[in-house]
Amino acid sequence: MPYVSRRLSPAALALAAGLGLGGAAQAQGFDIETGLEAISNPTTLIEGLHRLYVGRRITPHVSVGGSVYSAALGDAGGAFFWGFEGVARVPLSERFGLSFAGFIGGGGGASQVVGDGLMLRAAASLDYRLTAAWDLQASASWIRIDGAPIDGPAYGLGLRYRIGGGGTPGGGVPEFDAIGAVVTQMVSPGGTLNRSAGAQADVSIAGARVFFDLGPNTQFTFGSAGAARGAQGYMEITGGLRQRVSVGRLSFFAEGSAGFAGGGLVDTGAGLILRGSLGVAVPVTRTLDVELAAVATGAVSGEYRSAGLSLGLTHHLNRQGPGGAGQRWAYTGGIEIQRTGAGYFVVPGNTAAYTAMQYSSFDYFVGQRLYVTGTAATAVGGGVAGFAVGMFGLGYEIPIGERWHLSLEGQLGAAGGGGVNTAGGLVAGLRAEVDYRVGQNWRLSAGLGQLRAVSSGGFSPLTLTLGVKIPFVTHR
Repeated sequence: MPYVSRRLSPAALALAAGLGLGGAAQAQGFDIETGLEAISNPTTLIEGLHRLYVGRRITPHVSVGGSVYSAALGDAGGAFFWGFEGVARVPLSERFGLSFAGFIGGGGGASQVVGDGLMLRAAASLDYRLTAAWDLQASASWIRIDGAPIDGPAYGLGLRYRIGGGGTPGGGVPEFDAIGAVVTQMVSPGGTLNRSAGAQADVSIAGARVFFDLGPNTQFTFGSAGAARGAQGYMEITGGLRQRVSVGRLSFFAEGSAGFAGGGLVDTGAGLILRGSLGVAVPVTRTLDVELAAVATGAVSGEYRSAGLSLGLTHHLNRQGPGGAGQRWAYTGGIEIQRTGAGYFVVPGNTAAYTAMQYSSFDYFVGQRLYVTGTAATAVGGGVAGFAVGMFGLGYEIPIGERWHLSLEGQLGAAGGGGVNTAGGLVAGLRAEVDYRVGQNWRLSAGLGQLRAVSSGGFSPLTLTLGVKIPFVTHR
């Protein structure tokens, strides 16, 4: 049987934008770590990074999972790096302990990384237990980014939050409530400038969101989005709170969020943005809502300001009705190879025949074989540092033997950065994937497909994926 989890942490499902984590081991719980690191003697506009790590404990003191690093100090909003990380803890006393972490991933952005974009980080931290669930961390790390003059120490402060397995009791964990897709049209007021001192264009962004119940009318939200038009290469990751008021069948909501964003010449300064929205949700089926909202966004230290409208589709897991069968998922993490060719690069100076991406994806089954899928990938090789892809769509899984499965997928999303010609950012893809079940709870997965810019004149690479897939089940 696949791993069964009663509840999931907020950031665990945030990996549907690029960070994924399923469970194949016994229920040891999750660790969530966040913090700010300042780079010693910075030589680029990336002067410090924000870190968000979500790991599943495979032993009481070892966790593995995914991380996102975002530019947070300096003037390099839009520099993102994400990948896979592991953390080992060594208790020293009742209150104190040491932690050791290793990260491998990729990314770039803000014109600060030119090359492959591979990022490596080794870190040690002194931990002090504040409560049964919270630790304060003082860290020292060594960060190396291929394609940028970043190869040295960094120092920071952070927090760790433990869920389950000696952390918070089960009742203290927010319940995973809903998933959704959203598109937003953002318009900047006259006089707003981009990083090239030109007029800021209107931006269309598309992304995915997850929701967690904190109370009868309060939700925690987490989402990721990228530009589909107007700012090729723009990306954002945000989290916040939503308060709801029901009036008949309608649900009115107010939401406030913060996160990190940039790229596509959008001037977000160091990267921190704030967002507020007011909207209404209208049920169209028992489990699906259509949402319309007015949205305002502003960069804390940059020029960017905008207002606009968003249209979303949200699937509620808490409306499944009785039965307790649970929701089927699958997480996949691995490497994607894209074959370059005519039209792949904006400037044909890059002669690489292939680019390498690390990717994470989530599949959520809405039927016995039909599933909704979301994928995020970022460059680790091929001289396209900062190139990132985020997509969502539908898939269909077909058993072809006791251990074999064939999946067919179609996806739509946003991509850009790294000098790759995505013709504005809106991309579509088709893929066939074959899985071989190795253990009770995991599979080896290989896929062949094609990615294509929707607008004419853009790239259209063939893709090959190799990864590990972990099916799991959640219950409310």
